[in-house]
Amino acid sequence: MVLPYLCVNSLIRYAKGYNNSYTHKGPEQIALHRCDGGQIFGGDHARVNIPVVSSFIGSQPGTDGDTGLHFNKRNGNNKGDNDYGAKTLKGWPRWDTVAHQQAWEGHLKQAWRGGMSVYFMSAVDFHMLCKIMPVANRRKGQGCGGMQNIDLQINAAWEFVEERDWVDIATSPQELRDIVGKGKLAVVLAIEISDLFSIEGCKANCTWEQQLDKYYDWGVRSIQIVHELNNQFGGAALHHWMFKFFQLIDQKYPFKTDSKGRNMVGLTSTGKKLIQAFIDRGMFVDIAHLSERGVESVYEISKNNSYYPIMISHALLRSLCLPDKQKETKTTPDWIIKVVRETGGIIGLRTHHIAFQTYKGSGVKNDCDGSSKTFAQAYQYGVLGVNASITFGSDLNGFIQQMRPRFGNTRETCGSSGKKSIRTDQQKKQLNSTRLGTPFDYTGLGHIGLLPDIISELREVLNVDTSRIESSTEIFAKMWERMYDNYRTGPLSLSGFNPLQKDSVSPNGYIHAY
Repeated sequence: MVLPYLCVNSLIRYAKGYNNSYTHKGPEQIALHRCDGGQIFGGDHARVNIPVVSSFIGSQPGTDGDTGLHFNKRNGNNKGDNDYGAKTLKGWPRWDTVAHQQAWEGHLKQAWRGGMSVYFMSAVDFHMLCKIMPVANRRKGQGCGGMQNIDLQINAAWEFVEERDWVDIATSPQELRDIVGKGKLAVVLAIEISDLFSIEGCKANCTWEQQLDKYYDWGVRSIQIVHELNNQFGGAALHHWMFKFFQLIDQKYPFKTDSKGRNMVGLTSTGKKLIQAFIDRGMFVDIAHLSERGVESVYEISKNNSYYPIMISHALLRSLCLPDKQKETKTTPDWIIKVVRETGGIIGLRTHHIAFQTYKGSGVKNDCDGSSKTFAQAYQYGVLGVNASITFGSDLNGFIQQMRPRFGNTRETCGSSGKKSIRTDQQKKQLNSTRLGTPFDYTGLGHIGLLPDIISELREVLNVDTSRIESSTEIFAKMWERMYDNYRTGPLSLSGFNPLQKDSVSPNGYIHAY
């Protein structure tokens, strides 16, 4: 993929390629280990102590998932489909292999060679899931609390780049431009943890301010305020029942919801100080997972700091979600898109597996649920509908399913609805459509190396103008530079902002989409 060079400002530097704002990096040595299907007391992949529960969590319409024991999947992808799967590694990993490595070094190189020039490496930990994993699946002596698992991942990221000459870590916009200008892959270090800056296991310098300084000095430039559960800094956006259950168990920071199911907990006083600390250090303000009331507070802090950029590393656009999905407050309403626009931020679009409503201006038939055709609805709305700065927010290795294939297995292909009649009808409509001619046709987004295939399919098969996402590294670099700009002003122009949800409004009623 040959991408255009873009000159920026007065730096006389160039940036090319696209940005993947959200991915996790796993241990290389077990990246493509053959799946053993799980063992009663542990296994080579993520699952909880009760395999039946694990299998239920990992299942989606069209797939039984790859968590739990998944006996039917140790030799193939699904029942009756043994040509694809871990037995031969043909077509492996796939869009639904959430418990296996999706960012192996070889696949990371594939994405880089295909045009990806920047990506976020997010060190992640969810202590409640960790606690119910089999002990055999944990590193000996490794616990589940505090920041210790984050430290392991950040240290591994530095070791990874120090041993390779094609990738480096960027800690400033200038470093990003220098790295990309040399033809290397630039990595931005990020943290996503449910119990941020916990003092469990901490032996010295344990205040949140001291811990923030530690990770900043270690090169981390993005830290999500909350992740799935409320914490000392604020409230989380609600979605999956599993996290509501975990919050009931962990009553330290309980959920409180209003009549619309929105978390009534916004930013705490400490959370407001944390956001200001991010801004003072020139760090990214990422509102993914934050409650809508929390976003209101972040926006006020941003305005008081000359409209400091606000970003969403991984988002599902609520306007296009199906009605039931729209009820989940983890989805992004149009009023929040407006906030991001006014501050000069970016939005990472989730490469999701679910069905979307049709965006009439997309120019793409929405006739294969959960595939690139569904993603095209969101991308076109992001570009043509609300004129947002768009990048990939893949969430690979995030324990969540990815974009489905348009061809192949009769259960998974176009299978988001879970209804055989809809699935069969949509599959028939794909029979005479053009194939990209790569594994993406049959595996979907199984790993990071297939991200370039999404762009190719959008552009070459679906006739979508992909220039916005192909230039997202440049857009990202400019946003980062705006964070450092002492003469920054706002709000920025909302030209081209035509939201579908014209009645979209923040919980307290003072931020309107239209």
